[in-house]
Amino acid sequence: MSGDETYVPAAFVAAHRWLPPTSYRADGLPLEVVSVSECLTDFHPHDRESAIVAPWHTSLDDAALAAGETCLAGPVHILGMSLPGSDAAGLLTLIERVFGQPRPILENLSSGVAPSVAGGLGFEVLGFDEGQFHSWLCYSLHRDAVVELGISPGEHGLLGTLAEARLVADMANRDRDSEDGFAGDCTWFPALISQYDRFPGL
Repeated sequence: MSGDETYVPAAFVAAHRWLPPTSYRADGLPLEVVSVSECLTDFHPHDRESAIVAPWHTSLDDAALAAGETCLAGPVHILGMSLPGSDAAGLLTLIERVFGQPRPILENLSSGVAPSVAGGLGFEVLGFDEGQFHSWLCYSLHRDAVVELGISPGEHGLLGTLAEARLVADMANRDRDSEDGFAGDCTWFPALISQYDRFPGL
């Protein structure tokens, strides 16, 4: 983490690891990747009424409860997504325009409460588009990052520093309107991913 940066917790999830296909592992990704993107990862619970709400929990305890109630096979991990303080207000404004009503992420970003103490695993570059969060890996940005920036994902498939994550997010935002840019209109930002596996059975 950046030593002087403060972080605002956005939400918590009860998530499985993403298991990249062979083509992704050839790019240097590990066998298991940590992600809070709905595109890549299975979350709990699965039966929420809206896909916009489904993965996200306001508190650590709510995410732990969801993890404890799942009957699906495979380890479930409690992950927290926090935003650098300098990015939180901009994303809050963007999400408010799309959601239009209370959501866990909106509640936490609005309150600006201090995050729970836990070790950060690293940084994921996320793209917000019409109510969903995509990962930089969904769009193969990890390949562009190597070529253009000399930056590669490290342990857990995450980036090691906020500075690296900012460079990748800036690259993605710059390129999205180019001729060979991405489909959709994602706004990309860095997020600190922490793990809180301190609950029985996890």
